[in-house]
Amino acid sequence: MGCAQSQFQDMPVTGARDRLVVLPGGERFVSDQLIALKLKEKMFSWSGDDFKVKDSNGQDWFRIDGNAMSMTSKAKLLDIDGQELCNYRKKMLSLHQTAYISAPEKSDGHTMVLATIKRRGMMALDASAEIFIHSPPVNIEQVTTDGMVPEIIVEGDMIGKNFDFMIGVRTNPVKIGQVTRKFNMLSERNTYWVSIGPNVDIAFLMIAAYAIDELFNDK
Repeated sequence: MGCAQSQFQDMPVTGARDRLVVLPGGERFVSDQLIALKLKEKMFSWSGDDFKVKDSNGQDWFRIDGNAMSMTSKAKLLDIDGQELCNYRKKMLSLHQTAYISAPEKSDGHTMVLATIKRRGMMALDASAEIFIHSPPVNIEQVTTDGMVPEIIVEGDMIGKNFDFMIGVRTNPVKIGQVTRKFNMLSERNTYWVSIGPNVDIAFLMIAAYAIDELFNDK
């Protein structure tokens, strides 16, 4: 179990002041109110990482198609109509565990990276993550975060599923999202909740939470 805590854990999820959209077409997943979505914990997904993402009313929002046993550590995020929204890929053989969120692949086979997510720290007490947004997207063969400042800082108990997505940490911290183990007393076992604030690309933050789970639970 993790034991780190976010210094921002008592702050409410208020969302972004300016609209934060990362995925192509992500505008349609921006809400003016707080949205909570349920994800299945990676360590209990050995039948495969294919599952639906639902809200607290049981309404379907997304589907994740992947393979938990695959050495390539890839997954796709789809909307409820089966349209591909983005891809997740873990960088293999990396000193600092890294994941890429990319746009749906083009017909020429090129993979364009929308965001890079990097794990900081190897121990539970000092673990956190940084999310770098590439605008415009960058070909995965040339992608780098050298000289970039992370747009989003992720801090808290990654293993215990209690962490925060923060922007403006150095100047004016704002919590745009939060992951918690339990949303209410009726929550299913082996699931966790992603609460996403107003003016935030819900699809992107949801796949970012999935990527964090992958980075901090893969051995």
